[in-house]
Amino acid sequence: MAEELLHKKIADSFNLFQNPPEIPSYITDNLSHDLRPYQQEALEHFVFAQESDNADMSFNHLLFHMATGSGKTLVLAATMLYLFKQHNHQNFIFFVNTDAIIRKTFDNLTNLSSSKYLFTKDGITIDGEKINIQIVEVFPSLPDKNTIYLKLTTIQKLHMDLTEPRENSLTFDSLEEDKVVLLADEAHHINALTKRDERKLNTKEAEEKTWENTVSKLLALNPENRLLEFTATIDLNKDALFDKYRDKIVYQYDLKHFMNDGYSKNVMLLRADEDDDNKMFHAILLSQYRKYIAHDNNVSIKPVILFKSNKIATSVKANETLLNMIQSLTLDKLTDTIEHGYALYQYNQGIWGKMFHYYKTKDLSHVLQDLKWDFTDATTINANSKEFLSEDNALMLNSLEEPNNPIRTIFAVAKLNEGWDVLNLFDIVRVSEGASTTKTTTDSEAQLIGRGARYFPFEHQGEQSYKRRFDAIGSDLKAIESLHYHTINKNSYIKNLNKSLEAANIQVKEDSYERLEAKIKPSFRKHPIFKNGKIYINKLVETTPDDFDTLEKYNAYDLYDISFQPAIEQQFGKNVKSKVNFDTHLLSWKIDSVYKQKAIQRNTFFRFENFKNYIPALSSMQDFLNSPDFLGNATLNISAPVSMNLEDLNPKEKLKMVDQFFEYLEKKIRLNYSKERGTPVFEGVAFSELINNYYVEMNKVNANVSDMTEVKQPRSMRHFDWFIYDKAIVNNLEDSFIDFINDYIEELKKKYKEVYLIRNERKIKIVEIDGVRGFMPDFLLYLQDENYTYQVFLEPKGDHLRLTDKWKEDFLTSLLERDDIEILSENDDVRLLGLKFYSDTSQYKNEFREDFENYIVK
Repeated sequence: MAEELLHKKIADSFNLFQNPPEIPSYITDNLSHDLRPYQQEALEHFVFAQESDNADMSFNHLLFHMATGSGKTLVLAATMLYLFKQHNHQNFIFFVNTDAIIRKTFDNLTNLSSSKYLFTKDGITIDGEKINIQIVEVFPSLPDKNTIYLKLTTIQKLHMDLTEPRENSLTFDSLEEDKVVLLADEAHHINALTKRDERKLNTKEAEEKTWENTVSKLLALNPENRLLEFTATIDLNKDALFDKYRDKIVYQYDLKHFMNDGYSKNVMLLRADEDDDNKMFHAILLSQYRKYIAHDNNVSIKPVILFKSNKIATSVKANETLLNMIQSLTLDKLTDTIEHGYALYQYNQGIWGKMFHYYKTKDLSHVLQDLKWDFTDATTINANSKEFLSEDNALMLNSLEEPNNPIRTIFAVAKLNEGWDVLNLFDIVRVSEGASTTKTTTDSEAQLIGRGARYFPFEHQGEQSYKRRFDAIGSDLKAIESLHYHTINKNSYIKNLNKSLEAANIQVKEDSYERLEAKIKPSFRKHPIFKNGKIYINKLVETTPDDFDTLEKYNAYDLYDISFQPAIEQQFGKNVKSKVNFDTHLLSWKIDSVYKQKAIQRNTFFRFENFKNYIPALSSMQDFLNSPDFLGNATLNISAPVSMNLEDLNPKEKLKMVDQFFEYLEKKIRLNYSKERGTPVFEGVAFSELINNYYVEMNKVNANVSDMTEVKQPRSMRHFDWFIYDKAIVNNLEDSFIDFINDYIEELKKKYKEVYLIRNERKIKIVEIDGVRGFMPDFLLYLQDENYTYQVFLEPKGDHLRLTDKWKEDFLTSLLERDDIEILSENDDVRLLGLKFYSDTSQYKNEFREDFENYIVK
């Protein structure tokens, strides 16, 4: 255990016999944002350490290793509240290595009018009393009991104040009688002494070495002192750093984990062999395209571009060049650019193809007017000039998301690599005249890319999300969930950049999407069915609490299949893993109530004040846990090694599985809660309104090929007059379904004068009658004979989904049996049918065939 990191030890101890501590309500009530799950875990780890009997000795120095953009400062603010209330700490010293971060932190912790203020807008209240945060240079000898005293300083100034005492400054002597909390941001800057042999330190490192000594001396002044470090950058592969921090990293949530969980933008590389002028102009067009796409989807956003140079002279020249370029831009020049770009990228499915296709549909005179208005000297900051050092510019740079902030473009060399907190940065452009391509250069660029990857939590269709939403959906809104790094196409540089990005755990995709498009055949567009026909879907009415009185009505079940995860052995710092394989059997475990309670505490969704909005039928969380209509009989079917029994599962392993079950519940409840329920009344919607061309996007680099049955492929349907699209974009099961229909097509044409199979691509939605669960059947079979028009809902279904989607099959087949179905049509010649699921498995395929022949063919 000696080599095991502290955060791993704490996580291992969080089982039924050592529960994670509750985060006090005075913390969550006083923060401006809800804690994300990983922030909640970070605080649980911290509180656990501080509640230990030996906290003053063993846990007086802790480090939070958390990704850029993960909200470290919110965690820092929470630790301040905890230490103030729980341990009577009033004196806090926040230090960092740059003035820019000091200014930002001042806003975050003290400016109630700032959008980034981390506490509630009404100010901090604990036990009914207002708590003030007062910025000071020295700590008072008679402190007010309701005040947190905060000194904001750079590590350089702190060192000078303490080693060269002056009037009205901190001294080691003055701090001996006070207990102090030291808050170190970007903490990797105070580790020069640890990182290298003292004899090998360069001048800068020697300076930093004295900072590290100063901080260590401060911490040792009082046994109740605390040092909390926060960093996104720590190299634990270095033995000295590992030895120093293995018992100090209280929580770890690195950038790779952060990006995997979807909390960042997608990072995309755009490589091009073009001069800087064209690269900058194309970036401007791309930024404006993002603005238009957001506006078209009722999303409020102001995209920002950073032009990154290696020299100040290059940056200043690029700034002047771009402004002159926009000022002198003519409609003819803009038109030529769009026409040339369209010709070049019209078959490209990446961002350039989307952008030029979009501009082909726009009034370019309007675009020209917008460009001249949006990109001017007043909307540009050059972070290298002396004027940039003004306080106004610093505040402007750190409030870029604000609607009244005009800035669209920033030119910089290296001032923004740390401490820059911006969410609406979507383009970083490498202005590369004379730029180095060394690993040192690309390391700096990777750090900047990591900062730019922060996600902008925009509101869409009434819901705000802090995670990406469109990775698997063909939506133009992917443009505002992506950061594009515009760079040179030079092999040596790209090789170093990829190494730097990999070392920084930044996942990068090439901007290489394949767009598979299916178009309605021209012959069908001319058909009366397309022009005048209707698709019938059922009407919806408002729901009541009774519509959500069971778990099943959320398409969720209290029986959940889960696999026991095999052990994986990996040496720290090595990539080689040894996976244990085993034969399995099924264990059925009715979840003990203590585990359900535990999972509730660990998932913020299940706080009752939030949860009651999704399950209005319940009056308490205990009803949810104990009612047989919800989780009273919740059971896990565990696929486990044949040698393992339930008694062999330790509490931590059980809790991990219950956590997964509750994540499943959260997803189902969020997805299926609706304020409307279905009725048996079906009304017609114009055929052309619901049926049109559609496309599916596949990322060529990151397509999931682990299960080829799920990968969609195009299939030409040009010669099949009964299929309304020129191609079918389908997976293996859907492809098999089309073959099935084709086998019967001659028989169908003998019985019906019109036969058309329609692919439903997320357009036609029906909702269960007297229920709230809706779905979109994959296919409709549209048939006409002499007397009736038939609309048949058809759904291919993989066997692994048959159980959870059984309600859909029941709904479809009920259309044949219900006598309360009412179809609002001009006459009585419309019939609605639904069949059992289609499957490739012999038994289920035969059941579908029997249904199909009995109700459709005969």
